[in-house]
Amino acid sequence: MDNRARNIIIATVLATALLVPLWMWMRTPAEGVRYRAIVPTISATRGDASVAVDRSLMTVMQLQLKSFSAHYPEARVSITPEPSGRTVLRLLDREAGGAVVDGALIREEDSVVASLKRPVRREPIARNALVFIVNRANPVKSVTIGNLRDIFSGRLTEWRHLGGLSGQITACIDGSDFRSRAVLSSLLFGKSGKISATATKDIGQLVARVAEDERAAAIVTLPEYAAALRAGKGDRIKAMPVGRSEATTPVEASPATVYSGDYPLVSVVYYLYDPFDPTATGFGAWLGKEGQKLFERGDMAPYRQTVRTIILK
Repeated sequence: MDNRARNIIIATVLATALLVPLWMWMRTPAEGVRYRAIVPTISATRGDASVAVDRSLMTVMQLQLKSFSAHYPEARVSITPEPSGRTVLRLLDREAGGAVVDGALIREEDSVVASLKRPVRREPIARNALVFIVNRANPVKSVTIGNLRDIFSGRLTEWRHLGGLSGQITACIDGSDFRSRAVLSSLLFGKSGKISATATKDIGQLVARVAEDERAAAIVTLPEYAAALRAGKGDRIKAMPVGRSEATTPVEASPATVYSGDYPLVSVVYYLYDPFDPTATGFGAWLGKEGQKLFERGDMAPYRQTVRTIILK
């Protein structure tokens, strides 16, 4: 073979080696597989995620999930209600990619999270309130933080000392809601584990106890109180305005007074999540931004001020 023929063969081989990959890259993919190679199967808005939720926050989170799913139908997030002592454990045991909890973690939970060799991120997403409810027939008009501290420590036992009728105060709490007890204890006493009260089986029994007993009083969350009113309990229970002291004006709990800080019994709701779970992370991003305006509709307050646009014609 002469040199000219050999050079032609070498040039043809080199051209083929360059042009074939270029043609494969530039050609139009078959219908149905056009983007399969470049679109990930799991992302912030695509894939599956499980989120554990404190039971008292479930109605609020159902509202959030409905809106999130409408915007991102390929992100299949499931939320499961948990007794508040189990919510964080579901995340730590990797049974869930995220957890929504009312109030800061207690010392033992913080210790476990700090000891993990994998990161757990924590974002504040909303503001909640604890509401002091009494029987509708109770003539007492308001209480102070000091009054509540005395009631839930067992030092104040008579309604007449608050301007009510003679009778013993029966302080009650939801025995299944560990988180609300911890928040109340922290707000009143600066630490957990100080509450002295009768524990009921669940929130339903707690509301029923107050509705049936003129001497009973209880602590519930703002969404739980709103749910009781929607269930027709408003003619048998009422929320008591709370003042910071005798010298201040008592304030009723509402999303507006919770956000402004005027109401004194306020907690922060946190979203804890695994940053290596893309869909759980995406749901958290929704809660911290677009979801802020929905918290008010769920009987809580947003953590950040929502932006409203006014169109002038």
